[in-house]
Amino acid sequence: MEENFAILHLEDQPWQPFGGPTKNIFRKSLSLTQFPSGFRASLTLAKPGGEFPEHVDPYSHIFYIMEGEGEAVVDGKKYSIKKGDAFTVRAGERHGYRNCGERDMLLITLNIFEK
Repeated sequence: MEENFAILHLEDQPWQPFGGPTKNIFRKSLSLTQFPSGFRASLTLAKPGGEFPEHVDPYSHIFYIMEGEGEAVVDGKKYSIKKGDAFTVRAGERHGYRNCGERDMLLITLNIFEK
């Protein structure tokens, strides 16, 4: 039987630019596993002034803010977010976020593909 277990040492992994229209947003994958559903878990870094512009995805998200503070926009409504906050964005909802603080904002991002 093939070994499927792996421990990632995230401190040893470089931050990967998210790309696209994002500004100062970086990520590290939390798993090497390719899930059949497309599920993805990432550690996301938003530098001060960093922004993930509003957009719509065909999958849902759960965000958990580990450090820092910022602002999320979901379906046109703005919300202040800070360390310890979690929020869910459903597939098809327009959303984005930005780091409004003076320190890095660190969050866990879960992408959940639903049937």
